[in-house]
Amino acid sequence: MKPKVDANKQGVAPSPDEPVITYPVLDENQLSSRWNLSPKTLQKWRSEGIGPPAWHLNRSIRYLLMEVEAFERKARVTWKSPTGRPLSESSPTAREDAIEQMMLKRPERRDRVFYSAKDVVDITGLPGYWIHQNQERLRLGIPFYRIANGDVIRFSIEELFLWEMHHLRPCRYPAKGNADAP
Repeated sequence: MKPKVDANKQGVAPSPDEPVITYPVLDENQLSSRWNLSPKTLQKWRSEGIGPPAWHLNRSIRYLLMEVEAFERKARVTWKSPTGRPLSESSPTAREDAIEQMMLKRPERRDRVFYSAKDVVDITGLPGYWIHQNQERLRLGIPFYRIANGDVIRFSIEELFLWEMHHLRPCRYPAKGNADAP
């Protein structure tokens, strides 16, 4: 049974026996697909401090789904706040809030589902070589399970999410200097 991935794939209706998995983090391609924008536009916005807050995970850019949704709610009215500050400031508790939100959906230990490396890459948008290559998994500390005498590698989406939340660091926006300042 292959899980259906909610990462903004349009026109895919899961059958009743296949669970829909929503991973609360988007990569740059998933967000550009969601908004029908080019990744270059997102990069430009990020450099200008426009858009939802972005996070680094090594060299990957990630967006917390809850911050994307909050930005979308604010963007219905305007792209900039009335004071001229960008709407891309992250809440100081964004990571903790995302973890709490995910933990509310977390299945009980006996109901936990383990996924193959291919499914994990499809669901999370993490770089495939991080998941597929044993050396990279160990170097990065990615949580995984060895099953069937170590011949089969499986992953828990919830544990991967927690690992990712603990390794995110905020992207820095360029400081907008005041030209009139001495």
